Amino acid sequence: MSQVLFLSVPSQGDVKPDLSLASDLITRGEQVTFFSSDEFKQSIENIGADFKAYNKNLDVFHTTEEKEKPKSGLITALLEPMKFIDDIVEKIRGLKFDYAVFSPAHPYANIITQLLGIPKTQYGISN
Repeated sequence: MSQVLFLSVPSQGDVKPDLSLASDLITRGEQVTFFSSDEFKQSIENIGADFKAYNKNLDVFHTTEEKEKPKSGLITALLEPMKFIDDIVEKIRGLKFDYAVFSPAHPYANIITQLLGIPKTQYGISN
């Protein structure tokens, strides 16, 4: 049984295929830890994965109010990459993963897998 880290971009277009793949892996006995936003928590937990939330201000497709103007989570992640990366690494501290799965749209999955020293599986969805 492997420990799998899913790094999902919190959008329907990415989460839906991620859930399908994660569900198949869980059915085969894999243990899945799945990062996304709170809106997908129930769907992730329903397949038997361990849900981890990105910080609200790093939620890729939502906005957060700041003093003067809203800033998208994607802009925050791109302008402050270490804040985004550190949040994920902190939330999985002490966990060991055998590999990670993510879409090409995830901005820092390659860096995170390198920091953790784990293999990665990047996939693409074709129409």
